[in-house]
Amino acid sequence: MVWVKAVKPVIKLIQDHENVNNSIKAIKSELSTNGGNSIKDAIIDLRKICHRIEIRQKIIEQRTKAGLHYSNTPLFETDNNGRLIWNNSLFFDFVNSYDVEGYDWLNFIQEEDRQELLKEFQSCLQTNRKLEKQTKTSDGKDINIIGFPYRISDSEHGGFLVSITNTQE
Repeated sequence: MVWVKAVKPVIKLIQDHENVNNSIKAIKSELSTNGGNSIKDAIIDLRKICHRIEIRQKIIEQRTKAGLHYSNTPLFETDNNGRLIWNNSLFFDFVNSYDVEGYDWLNFIQEEDRQELLKEFQSCLQTNRKLEKQTKTSDGKDINIIGFPYRISDSEHGGFLVSITNTQE
């Protein structure tokens, strides 16, 4: 009887050990590359796919900016805080010799209108809505500024694409 009491726990221990060994083998096989059938292979494939998507996205972005660069409308792009991050050639011509980096794009706006425009711009950034404002340049030209948010979701945006039209033409 003593023998039975000693053997049962040993048999149970051996079975548990075999189960643990089998589990370890299964985990190792999933984490070792084996020609496409493991989790590690799937992760490697996902990395390659993500890399291809990122490269493709960069190409699309550069094509879009190249297409907009020679647009007949002065355009500039801001980040989601309102800092200028890109402009086309016509915008650069439109603002003459003003320094337009970061928030300095406001320099070509008539000084009396800058604070109001910035306040409206910030409000549109916070509420993720279209910006539409009539104002004057520092040279006294009447212009319309229209900005469209890059919507990421219903409540988030990634910046604005802003166009300027001269109302005196």
